[in-house]
Amino acid sequence: MTGQSCAWPGCPVTAKRGRLMCYRHWVSLPKRLRALIWEHYVPGQTALTCTPEYREALRTVLAYARRVNAEAEAAAERQRAEVDQEALW
Repeated sequence: MTGQSCAWPGCPVTAKRGRLMCYRHWVSLPKRLRALIWEHYVPGQTALTCTPEYREALRTVLAYARRVNAEAEAAAERQRAEVDQEALW
């Protein structure tokens, strides 16, 4: 069974065929965002045939994913800075 890349920005995992994301990222979405995707999902739709409502739901989900990634990167950078600062003393 072949799939497609997980839609979560930067995720190298292949999602199962017909799935938007890998399992890890799908379950990490808040329930309201998963429900938003399901509300507008039509089986068999493609990027060319999906509804404007589904596209908007997808934009919302991807904006959330980018925000989560940015927050994680900022936290990691703060932690690295703290470790570097501790090394000076």
